[in-house]
Amino acid sequence: MPWVCTGIVMVILCMSCAGSTCATTSPPPSEFGGVPFGTTLSELKQRHPEVSRNPDSDRHFQVYQTLDLKGVGSKSAAAFNIYKGHLVGGQVMLDSYNARFWYDKMVQQYGEPDTCDYCGDPELVIANWMWGNGVRLHIGGEMLTLLTEEGATQRHDWIARGDNAVAADSGDEESDLGKTVRPVVHRRVTKKRIAAPPQPAPAPTTGWSFYYERAKNRFERWAGWSK
Repeated sequence: MPWVCTGIVMVILCMSCAGSTCATTSPPPSEFGGVPFGTTLSELKQRHPEVSRNPDSDRHFQVYQTLDLKGVGSKSAAAFNIYKGHLVGGQVMLDSYNARFWYDKMVQQYGEPDTCDYCGDPELVIANWMWGNGVRLHIGGEMLTLLTEEGATQRHDWIARGDNAVAADSGDEESDLGKTVRPVVHRRVTKKRIAAPPQPAPAPTTGWSFYYERAKNRFERWAGWSK
């Protein structure tokens, strides 16, 4: 969901954060999960070899997920969002064990949110941080989402595609990494012909013998892959 901040709203938000740092005045996030925006998928996998491709990914937008994000102080399932081979954001699943940790961590890093409901309860809080370069951070619905402007657009389009036939070609990790997929070579198996048993001599009035040829079935296999 796009968020729009007018100049008046921005002023009100900053006034409400008097004595503390507002997201509108703090430096915008430049990384997710300790990985800088723009990092290639190959570099991401070197830093986090535990990530695996979400099967709902397609050739345009991929999600690489882990059940335990390394390098943070609270066990958390997380997902890295990839567009054109580079990191554009991600999500952290929130629960009763890590919700407080992540809300406090975001406030410590980026200041008080620009908008916030139920701020006293980290499990119910709905908070938004927004920056002028299009980066936005959202906590709500048991999820933390941090995206660049491009990441937000591409993730929205990915969700909208859903099971549409346009996204039928989901690609795979090799195509995500930009590797050339080698064509599958099919071996043609030729069946050995078995000589037909000798036919009885035709009657003199026939003039011709009939020959029969057994039809052959061809079998081909298609190799595929497995978010």
